[in-house]
Amino acid sequence: MTAPASALDEAPVRAIHKRTVAVAMGGPFCDGYLLGIIALALPQITSQLELSGTETGLVAASALLGVFVGGLLFGPLTDRVGRRVMFVLNLVVFVVASVAQIWVDEGWQLIGLRLVLGIAIGADYPIASALTAELVPRKLRGPALSGLVLGWWVGYAAAYVIGWALRDGGSEAWRWMLVSAAVPAAVFLLLRTGLPESPFWLASKGRIDEAQKIFVKYFGREASAEEVAAQIDSKYIKRGTGLGNLIAIFRRGYGIQLLFCSVFWICQVAPAYSLRTFQPQMLNELGIGDTYSASTFITILAVVGVVAGMALINRVGRRGLLVSAFICGTFALTAVALVPHSFALVIVALFVLYQCSEAAGSGLQFVYPSELFPTDLRATGSGFATAMSRLGATASTFVLPMTTEALGMTATLLLGAGITAVGLVVTVWLAPETKSLSLAEASLRSGPQIRR
Repeated sequence: MTAPASALDEAPVRAIHKRTVAVAMGGPFCDGYLLGIIALALPQITSQLELSGTETGLVAASALLGVFVGGLLFGPLTDRVGRRVMFVLNLVVFVVASVAQIWVDEGWQLIGLRLVLGIAIGADYPIASALTAELVPRKLRGPALSGLVLGWWVGYAAAYVIGWALRDGGSEAWRWMLVSAAVPAAVFLLLRTGLPESPFWLASKGRIDEAQKIFVKYFGREASAEEVAAQIDSKYIKRGTGLGNLIAIFRRGYGIQLLFCSVFWICQVAPAYSLRTFQPQMLNELGIGDTYSASTFITILAVVGVVAGMALINRVGRRGLLVSAFICGTFALTAVALVPHSFALVIVALFVLYQCSEAAGSGLQFVYPSELFPTDLRATGSGFATAMSRLGATASTFVLPMTTEALGMTATLLLGAGITAVGLVVTVWLAPETKSLSLAEASLRSGPQIRR
């Protein structure tokens, strides 16, 4: 007889699982769109609103700071009140704040609105990853979670396409660029209505009967109370709610997992977000003529990296994919820093290599936090790692213009390569392999160290 946990993990993939993944991509899509569109709108915004260097950095970094706040606060809240309600409310806030950007007249207004937008996205990250991990079978879990990053890249690429189309719309074109983010968010908001609560979360709160009904719908089979209970640790039912979950992560032996997820995520996004935000300006300084076309080309090709990561994650494993991505990223940033500016095609090729490799490994940002924490701490751990990553991204995005001005482009790129190399070392040291494990098995890797 198949073990209860295994029976649920080995359930066949159904259309409703694919719909869950597609709908969960909404938050990452909006996050990518938010970052991509500001990169194209920022030159006009700086001129129209007469922003100082500090204000320009804050406009670029405010959304990232918001993601830090949203992940830190709403991860624990999601573990307390559930996934479903928060999954809808955060996009309502995103739509309203996006539309409000059309009326800004001062830099501080735009900074405030983009902070709110970031908070909404920060709330979405732990919700989307937890709900996806808990509503799909094991064979789909890796590609599904890494597929959330595909949503980010499609959003980022779409922002470049839309921004490129709107850039010649006059001096006020930047307003329509920013407001355009409300359209996809509204679509995803409508699609999210009707999704159920996570059965794992319901079970962690002792609501076994409700969880059983959802297992029938999503896994296509009856689930006994014993099978449902096998998915969670009964010792912690109804415990560790709210911000106290952060303390519970360390008390229950998940501190190393939290450290690993936070550090590797920081080392991916700190150089990547700042480089993407100022990519047109950096390409111009490196001698590239048509920076908009080059940036759009680089970004669209990076989507290929995400798709490759989705295809490889169950073949080469989580650990092998992440190590390879960090190796390629470190090489690409080091090389582009040292190549003479006259080699324009080589520079663009190296940017493509960096973007593709970083994109391929970025799927692990959703996979590892969702697999290494138990149900009642999953959104908390994912939210904390999200917050730490955006803190690093905020700092790097804010200081990049000043670093480039003070140290030059070569030193700035080498600094990014150094951060990526730190991610490589931490991954080799701590990254476990979880591709063949159920959620319950993967989250049992607690104690003084992560066992590979």
